[in-house]
Amino acid sequence: MFDSEDVFCDLLVENQDFSDTALREKEFENCQFVSCNFSGADLSSSIFENCVFTECKISNPLIKQSRIIDCKFVSSKLSGITFFHCNQISFDLEFLESSLLLCNFTDAKMKKSKFVKCQINECYFQNTLLAEVDFSGSVFGGSLFSKCDLQKAKFAGSSGFAIDPRDNNVRKAVFDLPGVLGLLGSFDILLKD
Repeated sequence: MFDSEDVFCDLLVENQDFSDTALREKEFENCQFVSCNFSGADLSSSIFENCVFTECKISNPLIKQSRIIDCKFVSSKLSGITFFHCNQISFDLEFLESSLLLCNFTDAKMKKSKFVKCQINECYFQNTLLAEVDFSGSVFGGSLFSKCDLQKAKFAGSSGFAIDPRDNNVRKAVFDLPGVLGLLGSFDILLKD
């Protein structure tokens, strides 16, 4: 589908299977991908800018030297994505009602990004700038936060996270009950009603 050209703007792409497809060195701007499968796709050195992925499956893609700029993922399944392989440090991304599994955000700068009502399982956030990020309503499972800046991050309605406040900056982050108990797991204490 994308063989003949390298730059694509304002496209609506629906129900396409790009699994194990080479989409290297392509540029997508203001494109919408609906119910597409990018599992194992080679997206190396490609640029996605202002794109929306709705009900897409993106599993273990090759994204070396790619750029993902101001993109939104809605009701999508993302797994095995190593964002530090991208040719950028700063990300302004929105994940809405999506599932993230085994994604690695090491050293990413994601200030003000959104992970709203997501399932975030076994994801890795190390040395990640997450200031003012919105994690509202998300459910975590086995995800690691280490040496992250979580200042003013919003965890209202979130659960299942384990954040050590001695290892992460949680100044003025927003938590609610019972979610805030996820800050106590590393202290080896018992709580009673």
